[in-house]
Amino acid sequence: MTWRGRHIYLIGLPGAGKTSIGRELANSLTKSGYSFVDLDAEIIRRSGKSISEMFQQPHGVERFRDLETNLLLEYAQLAFEQRPLIIATGGGTPLRAVNRALMRGSGVTVWIDVTVKQAAKYVMQSLLRGETRPLLRASNVEELNDKLRALHDERLPFYEQATLHFVTRSQRGDEHTPAELAEEMLRALEQMSRRIKLRSKFEIFPVRSALGDYPVAIGNGIAAQELAFAIRDQSPRRIVAITDENVAKLYGSKFYERISQESKRAIDLHQIAIPAGESSKSQKTLFDLLDSFQQLDLRRKTDLIITIGGGVVSDVAGLAASMYGRGMSLIHVPTTLIGQVDAALGGKTAIDHNNKKNPIGTFFPPRLVIIDPLFLKTLPKRELQAGLAEVLKYGLIGSRDYWQRHAKTIRRLLRGFDPGFEILIRDAVREKIRYIEQDEFERANGVRELLNFGHTFAHAFESASDYKLLHGEAVALGMRASAWLSYELKMLPDAEWREIEQVLGRLPMPQEIEFSVDAVMAALSQDKKRGARGSRFVLLEGIGRAVVASDIDPKKVSEAVEFVLATF
Repeated sequence: MTWRGRHIYLIGLPGAGKTSIGRELANSLTKSGYSFVDLDAEIIRRSGKSISEMFQQPHGVERFRDLETNLLLEYAQLAFEQRPLIIATGGGTPLRAVNRALMRGSGVTVWIDVTVKQAAKYVMQSLLRGETRPLLRASNVEELNDKLRALHDERLPFYEQATLHFVTRSQRGDEHTPAELAEEMLRALEQMSRRIKLRSKFEIFPVRSALGDYPVAIGNGIAAQELAFAIRDQSPRRIVAITDENVAKLYGSKFYERISQESKRAIDLHQIAIPAGESSKSQKTLFDLLDSFQQLDLRRKTDLIITIGGGVVSDVAGLAASMYGRGMSLIHVPTTLIGQVDAALGGKTAIDHNNKKNPIGTFFPPRLVIIDPLFLKTLPKRELQAGLAEVLKYGLIGSRDYWQRHAKTIRRLLRGFDPGFEILIRDAVREKIRYIEQDEFERANGVRELLNFGHTFAHAFESASDYKLLHGEAVALGMRASAWLSYELKMLPDAEWREIEQVLGRLPMPQEIEFSVDAVMAALSQDKKRGARGSRFVLLEGIGRAVVASDIDPKKVSEAVEFVLATF
């Protein structure tokens, strides 16, 4: 796999020549569609302030780093639009894990390795030209050397993660012009392509959280590599991977061996496999996990918990991680469609209790979510099909364009896994993040409550079926009941209700499960979101327009259940 068509990110110390070499490299690759960007210069242009001015403001360094990350997000997307760039980064750009992931996912990183003495020479020349470098203010060359040496030592572990290590100094000590170095770099890139297999491209979506921002990485075949990079970044003393028995059988030791190989270091990893299925979202499983954490002597500041599985695993293990030590470092690797588009995103954790769905839980965001659609290739077809309801939900509650784009592909997606799932997952994740960031903690009358479309009914269907119904299947039934109720209450136009019913009615349902209207209504009366005016339902005023309603006539609610069960 060639580097051509990917971004080329030049990283290294201030004074390494990233800008001068990058310009020459871009000139050589003009016919290949490349153009050049100086990240620091673009930040200055867009902010209207020099870097020195930004650094002098309150929280100025953090503000600068935020602008840097936002620009990388913007530029990374261009790699997927076949608009490749040569990007000269700032010396500190690789300090943030999200920046390193953005560069890995959209391009090739090249570490321009110069000696501290070389860097000091070029920095001094730039200072004499009037450039400002707030981190490198020095009264003499010796002090400048000391500051550059400290930066080198701090950043070396991140520079070493580059795809290509490009050393500019020669054995004889002679110097080369930027044009000559760009020509050498081109040859080095070609040799690299023949020598190593480049990783697949992947996208990064940041989630802004009051409890700590975190990235969501999406791409085929990235799970082991991105876990390995996270482990290298955090250097945990001990790692606990929590999964279920089905996932452990499918992946197990081979997957962990690959993580260890990718990490390039010995790791102390312990697996805990819980029974598969909704029954594991229990107080017993929760306390078993907490006991295991204690026996392993986990420590909040030095250890890491990884969940590898579906929504049940991320829910119960996420709750355990939020409680133990008042919050452990947590990474989610969802392996089901529902996990990838819903359960692993947004920080919700929960267990079931007294036959109620999710009454005990917390909001606890992970440090990272890694979504690898290739896991879906081993997902049973019934579970894959069940997850499609959660995907379609985002269109019904907030985007007609999204609905029309994905509803028309439902026949093909029902056949099983294909490349279309990566696009589907990416679009669903974008929508979910939009709701999370507007209303992270699902405050009263907040927009995040709209994500519960179909779920009030769904939880009742699950409970009435004694959890023989998969969550996604119950959501599909709940969405149909909610759409019918919206239509009956004169909120949803007839044509749109029929369109929704035609699509959702295609989702397969197990015929051997039987339950009564009375059982569903009894479960609805125990709904955890039930208020003084009865259960709260998310209803539709049209495709892409949802509202929250309460005080609904119980007779109409019962009729909605009857309608769905009559066509079950």
